[in-house]
Amino acid sequence: MDTPLKSDRRNFLKIFSLAALSALVPKKAASAVDFRNDKNIPKQYIQNRDNPDFHIRSANPFMGVDMQSWGLAIGGRVKNPIGLGYEDLFGLKMHSQVSRLKCVECWSAKAKWEGFRFEELVKKVQPDPSAKFVYIQSADSYYESFALEELLRPRVLFVLRMNGQSLSPDHGFPLRLIAPFKYGYKNIKYITSIKFLDTRKRNYWSNSGPYSVDGTIQPGVDHPLDFNKKPLPINGGEVFHYFDERPGNVSKPEDG
Repeated sequence: MDTPLKSDRRNFLKIFSLAALSALVPKKAASAVDFRNDKNIPKQYIQNRDNPDFHIRSANPFMGVDMQSWGLAIGGRVKNPIGLGYEDLFGLKMHSQVSRLKCVECWSAKAKWEGFRFEELVKKVQPDPSAKFVYIQSADSYYESFALEELLRPRVLFVLRMNGQSLSPDHGFPLRLIAPFKYGYKNIKYITSIKFLDTRKRNYWSNSGPYSVDGTIQPGVDHPLDFNKKPLPINGGEVFHYFDERPGNVSKPEDG
């Protein structure tokens, strides 16, 4: 039997799931500003930093997610709009994979990611047949859109853990997306809401910069951070190098 505390939280999340979809409207991006190591921003703020093993990128400096008020709202053209708390996400079937995040700045970094597939949420909310697109918003006023079929691809994860630990605030705590065949700007962090739509919305950086709405990685050159940024050619799509593990060995459901 649920305790009063759990019941109160579940009722709050049901209300949140409906209200947040209209209330969590991000501010429009004015320009592509580089906040990298800006000494005028307090140290406790998340901002762009060039760490040796995995660079940090965020659209706007902010303090991180307040977990006292955080919930994941899922709605739009669905039969069952819902709100999920952080602990609810760990009740979904977990998967792990090693994959690279490839930035449009030409660098890439590799990590082990753990999380759930988008189909877990699709089963819960039961989208309308007209819902062909998905719009995702974040706590730092970022937003991205995808074709629904893109998020159902097997290497796409909604991530809760990175390299064996909970996501850090820098890397998107409490929830982020990893779509390895898309550039890093499509891999939205600090997710707060997911909305199913019948038309595609535009995206944060395509609204304020030269980046494409699609964001699929193109053929060219990669500079992996774990190989001292040595230039290596890539064919487009998900990036693999000769020293990387292949998906057949790492993309499996966790036991239990």
